[in-house]
Amino acid sequence: MEENNEQKVNTEELKSEASNTVNQVKDTIKNVNIKKDTVETKGFIGDIFKDPLGTMQEVVNKDTNKFFKYAIIIVAVWIIAEVVRRCFSLNSIYGYSHIGQSILSVLITAITPILMVLVMSIIIFVMNKDNKKSLITVLTVVTTASIPLVIASVVNILTVFSSQISMITTPFNSLCNVISIVLMYFAAKTVFGTEKNSDFIKKFVAIEAIYYIAYFVLAFLKIYI
Repeated sequence: MEENNEQKVNTEELKSEASNTVNQVKDTIKNVNIKKDTVETKGFIGDIFKDPLGTMQEVVNKDTNKFFKYAIIIVAVWIIAEVVRRCFSLNSIYGYSHIGQSILSVLITAITPILMVLVMSIIIFVMNKDNKKSLITVLTVVTTASIPLVIASVVNILTVFSSQISMITTPFNSLCNVISIVLMYFAAKTVFGTEKNSDFIKKFVAIEAIYYIAYFVLAFLKIYI
């Protein structure tokens, strides 16, 4: 009975957080100053490589709205980079069926970065029972840890000009993926408020395992997060 009550509380809490997050996204997008906030976001990206742990702690413990704005800009760049590369990789379109498939392919490509951040954020949010943070905070810190993947997506646009460039972009993608996993570890660790690595490593393995279960489920829908 207690387990059912706890599950109900978690579900209601997640619904409330999701609603608040949607409203926050709308308000944040309305208040984005493209020029000013883009410059600040560049500085923020530089900070994450200069002092990743300090920046993670700042994101979790300080002005969430400011960092959430940066996160939205980062995800927007990620989406644009993926869509541009996907559009140029599409084969010639013949007939209405091919047009429909191409549009669907682009739409899936556009939502994939959002799903990647959202799935990981929900997993961390639900599993973090002892040091509760808002879903907005978790989304922000997960996006921050995903910055290497965003950089890889931007660099991958170069493959539009020549397939030979994949000889460079493929190992670079692997490097960025490794860096992102390391950053994600420390991002989640900061959210959980755990100091000892020995206390957190099992939780992170569980987080990654659940994420890849979600990966395989979405893969059946041809969505690869």
